[in-house]
Amino acid sequence: MLLRFILLSFLFSSLAIAEQRDTIRIATYLEPPMIDFVDGKYVGENIDVIRLLIKALNKTPKFLKCPFARCLAMMKYGQADIIVAIRKTTKREKYIGYLERPFEVQHFPLRFYLLKNNKMEINRAEDLNNISIGVLRGVTYYDEFDDNNDLKKISVTNLSQLIKMLLSNRIDTFIEREESIIPLVDNEVYQQKIKLAQYQYDKSVSSYIGISKKSPLHKDIDIISKKLAHLLDSGAIDSIINQ
Repeated sequence: MLLRFILLSFLFSSLAIAEQRDTIRIATYLEPPMIDFVDGKYVGENIDVIRLLIKALNKTPKFLKCPFARCLAMMKYGQADIIVAIRKTTKREKYIGYLERPFEVQHFPLRFYLLKNNKMEINRAEDLNNISIGVLRGVTYYDEFDDNNDLKKISVTNLSQLIKMLLSNRIDTFIEREESIIPLVDNEVYQQKIKLAQYQYDKSVSSYIGISKKSPLHKDIDIISKKLAHLLDSGAIDSIINQ
């Protein structure tokens, strides 16, 4: 009986190790329409891109849903292997290794949202002084904004919270791309209660795929970079993004 137990324990341990080797854990934060969770499935162009890369590696994806700040913590401590669509910063490079090429260069401007009945205007960067600005915890936007510690930034964990706080007058504005906000707001509410400030940040941002430096995958980062480069050069990723 004891021998059977030992053999079964060994078998299950071996299967668990094999599964770990064949599975890539993806820190996944919702950012519709790029990443969304619909009918029990993760969907969106970033999901399709990472699935394509993982298929090229002959691995199986395991999506781990997390708020953005938690996703970064999981990468830092090796609880996740990969994160997709992340901006490269010096601080993150301490614990994340980036694939050599970005898989996409985003051209969507970052916008500031206001209540329509609010007479406040944001026409230039200086107008952000002395007002409360909702941001996502852990997210970087652009250097001028991120490095300004005098701004009153209110951090929350998800986009829905930012919208609710604006609608309830708990913040003056928040920052985000319009493509990520529209799917989360009823169209009538969006048209009647929300307006976009004139000031916006409209420069291209490179989106990278990052690998945790504590992940076993990190030793193969050069190989994975080459796999991504092949998918980019073949047009396979562009066909997903341009759908």
